[in-house]
Amino acid sequence: MRIKSKWHKTQVKTIEDIGGAMAFICWRITKNHLEDLINEAFVIEKEQVFGVICEYLCFLIQCVDRLVFKTLSAEQRQELINKIAKQSAFYYQENKSERIGEGNHWKAFISIYNQRSKDYSDYDFSEGEPDYLFLRYFAEKVQKAMTSADEKWIVQQMIEIQAPKAFEKIRQSVDDLISVDKITSKEKQAEKKANKIPRSKRKSTRSDL
Repeated sequence: MRIKSKWHKTQVKTIEDIGGAMAFICWRITKNHLEDLINEAFVIEKEQVFGVICEYLCFLIQCVDRLVFKTLSAEQRQELINKIAKQSAFYYQENKSERIGEGNHWKAFISIYNQRSKDYSDYDFSEGEPDYLFLRYFAEKVQKAMTSADEKWIVQQMIEIQAPKAFEKIRQSVDDLISVDKITSKEKQAEKKANKIPRSKRKSTRSDL
């Protein structure tokens, strides 16, 4: 599955397009970071993997929400974040069902996401980046998902290395994906396409015809 993380600036994209691409990027960042943690010898058991995945996705979606605050309208921003959250829940459901077993993992993810959204609202972005308390909250949630053997070290690892690295990746993706010529709604794009006159029926602009 290939999703473009950068488009030509002259393109017109919908929030649906951007949200779908952003959700995939969040998932990809999360998987890469899981590998980082395992390579650093942190112990993440089978069930705990999805606890860590959930916390990463919630953190990244909250970062996107803050990063687009000044660029998108309130309506566009809400539509974007809803799309990313729902698509992330779909990835979570699909992968956890395969690895752990069937269940309403989609609903469980959305429930945790809604709670994290409320909690993260208490923390700030400083000069376009998550502040220490924002990172600390994320780190502590990841800590709770890990084995007790790693409790001492994971918070420091997350705050100093993993969280800043994940944020930088998602920041670059946000910059790339929303810096297109125009962002429209799915409905308006469909309406424009329906009203478009076929080339064969357009009047000629040539004066000699």
